[in-house]
Amino acid sequence: MDAENHTQHIAVIGAGIIGLSCALWLKRKGFRVTVVDPQPPGSGTSSGSACTIAEYGCIPVNSPDLFRRLPSLLFAKNSPLTVNRIYALRRLGWMVDFLMHCRAHRVEHIINELGGLLAHTWDGLTPLLDMTEARNLIEERGFMHVYRDQREFDLAWSANQVRSKHGARFTPLDSRDINDLEPNLKIKFERGLLFDGIYQVLDPLALCERYATYLEQNNSQIVQARVVALREYSDNVKLSLDNGETIKVDQTIVAAGAFAKFIDGIGKLTSKLDTERGYHVLYRDQQHLLSRPVSWHFAGFYATPMNLGLRLAGTVEIAGYHKKQNARITAYLARKAHEMFDLPETPDQTWLGFRPTFPDSLPAIGYGTDSTRVIFAIGHHHLGLTLSGITGQLVAELASGDEPVHNISALSPSRLDQGNS
Repeated sequence: MDAENHTQHIAVIGAGIIGLSCALWLKRKGFRVTVVDPQPPGSGTSSGSACTIAEYGCIPVNSPDLFRRLPSLLFAKNSPLTVNRIYALRRLGWMVDFLMHCRAHRVEHIINELGGLLAHTWDGLTPLLDMTEARNLIEERGFMHVYRDQREFDLAWSANQVRSKHGARFTPLDSRDINDLEPNLKIKFERGLLFDGIYQVLDPLALCERYATYLEQNNSQIVQARVVALREYSDNVKLSLDNGETIKVDQTIVAAGAFAKFIDGIGKLTSKLDTERGYHVLYRDQQHLLSRPVSWHFAGFYATPMNLGLRLAGTVEIAGYHKKQNARITAYLARKAHEMFDLPETPDQTWLGFRPTFPDSLPAIGYGTDSTRVIFAIGHHHLGLTLSGITGQLVAELASGDEPVHNISALSPSRLDQGNS
């Protein structure tokens, strides 16, 4: 590990898994680090994920067949996609931009960029797990996609072949295989895929807390406040906090997820950044019902056994930043949970999180347009946990003036400023 260089002070805005990973990699590079977030580390969207290290996750929400499926997804009562029409009309430009990226050639570009980044997942993650002694919080269990019938399996096959092209290893399953592997599933799924070598995090909040504890025990500061404004000058960056205080640093990392949108001074990214609201329900002490994470592909969620219990996480709601949960979505997840398993009548926890998303489903990693002191690390949509380590590594390399381990030119924030997202 490089010796700490106290003359270089960097602020990381955001104490989710992305921000904390950036902070740890910056520590490895020798910087003095301050993390700023209004909430305790990891307590936001990072805490509620489906827990998988999804190296196979190169297929974006954008899809050429979305135009065909959109009416049924929007109007079906049993749909994993919900769109608030009033909000969608207010954000019509964003919605049109998203749909433009559902064209086949754009989807191919997105897949290639995500696939290339995902190939570095463990390059970025392993050093942080070792650094913070957090390997006990991950486990290799594999991962399973399940399909009700052959038709669903066939519809997903081309996407799964693309996953294979980008390094995913999987074995096709029939109903007997699925039953042998997961005998507690009540539904007879006719087909499935078993992905090999896939790890899961046993408790994502505990992982974030482990990272934060390491930082605080190693001369880093975590400030619980909201950054309301950012101003870059020739020799520093000044952050204005909601408590009236100001922090002056040499460089700043913007890793505030979906809520980076509300920081004055981050530029045109505010118009391109939005949120895919995601939900989970949790049944405590029911983790014994599964041996590994299982995704019911066309129902749009994962069932994951974790330290706290059995979590069903997923769905997409386009409805903005208000904090009121949509009871229809939590009811949908609970209903599907009872279709799959013998469970208590009501979940012990329902949860809403705000995935940060750009219209092209790619993150923004790199210096802001015409900036030499502000680096962005936002917009990881469904892959924040998976891409946290490599994002932190890339950010630290940029801040140090080193050549990034992966070419991130296509992820540059400038693509969003120029309308080329």
